[in-house]
Amino acid sequence: MAMNFQVTPPGLRVPRIQLAGVKVIEDYGMSNMKTQKIKKTLIAISVGAALTASGNVAAQDNNIMLGFNPFGGSAAMPSMPGQAAPSVPSVGAPDYMVGIRMSEELMPFAFGSINDPGGDADTQLTIGGGMRYYMQNISDNVRPFLGGAAGIISAEETGFGLGGFFGAEAMITDGFSVSGQLGLDITDPGGDADTQFTLGSANVMFNLYF
Repeated sequence: MAMNFQVTPPGLRVPRIQLAGVKVIEDYGMSNMKTQKIKKTLIAISVGAALTASGNVAAQDNNIMLGFNPFGGSAAMPSMPGQAAPSVPSVGAPDYMVGIRMSEELMPFAFGSINDPGGDADTQLTIGGGMRYYMQNISDNVRPFLGGAAGIISAEETGFGLGGFFGAEAMITDGFSVSGQLGLDITDPGGDADTQFTLGSANVMFNLYF
């Protein structure tokens, strides 16, 4: 602890107490606040751009779909009690996808998923393709779908995965929607790792149509 004295009129000495490390803590807090502010600003800009883009393309056929999960990696749960959740990216609930509407019912898509296990482990990547089949509308703006996908898993070893899913998509405008899906993953991470069965892989996606 350091004690500094500052002379103030009319000559009274007032002690000023400075705690060691306070400046470092303040700097860290300010940096963290700035980081959170930047993240919130980027999210707001992304949502605004999405809504603007959806409004601009509302009069078009909007057959190309770009989807992304804004909440991070896909959630998953083990299929057997006591079994650890898989450490590879999901096939049945990808993080990013690009699709093309071939008809009112069919939309083939390409996808990618990324997982960072942390520590010294390598970042894992899954890429592949699949198909959505849209069923009859539940309402004017909500339509259920089901489908499947297959992909290559790049982790410590190269493996593969299969996924099946069902979900629903809610159209906010003609060019913007929100969808959610729940599925089953069967993944072989490669090498000596065991094949994993994951029931309950899920995600929420924001989708832009062009």
